Amino acid sequence: MMLEHILQSDTALTLIGGVLGVAWTAFRSSDLIRNARNQRFDKALHALEAGVDLTYRTYVQALKTAKEDGKLTPEEAREARQRARDAALEFGRTKGIDVLDEIGTAYIDLWIAKLVKRLKTS
Repeated sequence: MMLEHILQSDTALTLIGGVLGVAWTAFRSSDLIRNARNQRFDKALHALEAGVDLTYRTYVQALKTAKEDGKLTPEEAREARQRARDAALEFGRTKGIDVLDEIGTAYIDLWIAKLVKRLKTS
């Protein structure tokens, strides 16, 4: 009987409504935070793609056309990756995105390799 009395009181209903409102707000804000994080990651990935593309058009193609076999040496490939990374960081800075922070320092070279492979197949 006491529980029924408490649940029927205005104070208890207000308190329950408030708790449910806080829980719903926390749930929705977690979705918004996740969406914002995904958008920042997508922008960082676009900056990385732009850096790889710019490096390919300005550095790699010039080296390939200057050589008979059209292949880069390991040192030239390493320099191309570094240039792509630097260009991506600069593109990201212009968009207000920290590419290394969003993609991850440990994964940046992996993403560059993936993008180069995709660029080679297209």
